[in-house]
Amino acid sequence: MNREITVTYSRDLIKLAIWKFWTRSIGVTGFVGFVIICFAFFYFLISGDRSWLLGFLGAVAGISFALGAVSYIVYSNRSMEKFRQMGQPTAKFRFTDDRIGIESDIGWTELSWKMIENIWKYPSVWLVFIAKQGYITLPTADLDEELRKFIEVKTEASHTKETN
Repeated sequence: MNREITVTYSRDLIKLAIWKFWTRSIGVTGFVGFVIICFAFFYFLISGDRSWLLGFLGAVAGISFALGAVSYIVYSNRSMEKFRQMGQPTAKFRFTDDRIGIESDIGWTELSWKMIENIWKYPSVWLVFIAKQGYITLPTADLDEELRKFIEVKTEASHTKETN
């Protein structure tokens, strides 16, 4: 196969990709753990307990919140800066049997399928993870079923893992 598509990015699409990445990275257990710690902290606070446990729970809740907020801000700032650097919010993706090529106003790269470590699939965006590089946001609006299947087959053949 030799296909080229042009995708269009928007601020909302980039924000969605950031949100999906951030929430999935933290995971359900991370959010549940944070809620439990906050609940325990407020329970001890309201009940009048002023032991070391209250201080410990407060510190853990505060640090957890701060780390979560800072990580979201860092991901958001990096992604939005790349978006702002694009004169035209479009990119050309070239899919061949051996490689994926990506070209936009800010540069050009070609990747072997073996470089794709993982794909997180969502209805309007796929997050394509590159070995030790982060991820590429691939809008799905211009991916027809044939191209989706091709990407899936190539990533599976390259011994990568896909996550739905």
